[in-house]
Amino acid sequence: MKAMILSAGFGQRMLPLSLTLPKPALPILGRPIVVQTLRRLTRFGVREAVLNLHHLAGAVRRMFGPGIEAGLPLLRFSFEETILGTAGGLGRAAPWLRGASPILIHNADFVSDIDVAAAAEAHRRSGLLATLVLAPARKEYSTVQIDPRGRVLSLAGKPEADPARVAGDYLFTGCHLINEELLERIPEDRPSDMVRDIYRPLVEEGKLGSVIHDGFWWEFGSPALYLEGTARLLDLPAEKRREIARHDPVHKLDLGVAAIGTGAQFHESARIEGYAALGFASYVSEGVRLEDSVVMPEAWIGPDCRLTRCIVAPAVEVSAGLEMEDRLICADPGPEIELPRWVRRAGGLAIGPLEPGSVAG
Repeated sequence: MKAMILSAGFGQRMLPLSLTLPKPALPILGRPIVVQTLRRLTRFGVREAVLNLHHLAGAVRRMFGPGIEAGLPLLRFSFEETILGTAGGLGRAAPWLRGASPILIHNADFVSDIDVAAAAEAHRRSGLLATLVLAPARKEYSTVQIDPRGRVLSLAGKPEADPARVAGDYLFTGCHLINEELLERIPEDRPSDMVRDIYRPLVEEGKLGSVIHDGFWWEFGSPALYLEGTARLLDLPAEKRREIARHDPVHKLDLGVAAIGTGAQFHESARIEGYAALGFASYVSEGVRLEDSVVMPEAWIGPDCRLTRCIVAPAVEVSAGLEMEDRLICADPGPEIELPRWVRRAGGLAIGPLEPGSVAG
């Protein structure tokens, strides 16, 4: 089986972090999320994968050096000068994806315990052109409605489904399978959207199916989701967590649980509460109180800081005595870079809220 990993987006909801850290490189318990995805897919027989790249493409490409490629599929990179959308990117990569139907498509911003092999087998048995992997509905996600056979009736309210035919409401996980022949419907040279341009017409034809996933699925697309997802992973039994992701060692502390990367250190007087992740070569100084927070690789937390539900970006130095709550803390990229209105500059830092669009105090 071949896979397409959709990884070209700007990561707008993760600003200002995504100005310097592309979404596929986002560390999940110490490992880049796209590497987590690729390693897991090899267990289901994925031998070749294509990553489409645009935003900070060079940074994503450099992640896959000789020391990290062991155990991964054969990788190809499809560079997009302009973003082509979820379908357009697939069309651009089509020559590399042919010859191994069905083709797995996987967003780069979630981790899960989806049984990809079982989903692929269900897709083959269905005889349909495409199959979406769905999860129970959540209020913050668009709704997918299906009939009793699992055929998709509506995606985000379009087309409007007959209520008498609806057997359930779900969300689309970002994992889907298509037959190779569906590539013929996708233009190679212009932007297009998988839901709008491909799947809604399939709904009208009655040729879009689904399988339901009731296990773990979490999208890490915003700072708030990133923190909550980190906590949910740390809360899982160790065996289940290892099934989902290869990760830094997890330690039970006096007041919480923390994933601690290689070379990460925290002073004996520092207090870590709740759930935390300390990235590679990070340092937490004396007198710090860190609660339900993530300190990314090579970040440094100065003495006597108080950080509650915070994310500290890679290589950031947080000055002594800083007190923050519900914040994304990044290095200021410089006055020439315009930041979103909800991000404020202070002391060499760019500080944003956990929920994009709300103003950082």
